[in-house]
Amino acid sequence: MSNITTKAAATKTYVGRWANATVAHMKRRRDVGQGAIEYVGITILVVAIVVALLNTNIGTDIANAFKTKITSILSK
Repeated sequence: MSNITTKAAATKTYVGRWANATVAHMKRRRDVGQGAIEYVGITILVVAIVVALLNTNIGTDIANAFKTKITSILSK
């Protein structure tokens, strides 16, 4: 066999073993979905954003901007 053929065969074997090991590792992880702590964290973040918007005039500014755009689209 030539040198290039030997290198190609060795590379194919290496990549095949790496792919099989990676797939096996991923199957062992068993990450099925989000945990309860992550959902609680996201909920707290959303509540904090809503509270911040309610306590400032930014919420009113955003609502007025939406109303203006909707009115301009519907009046065409």
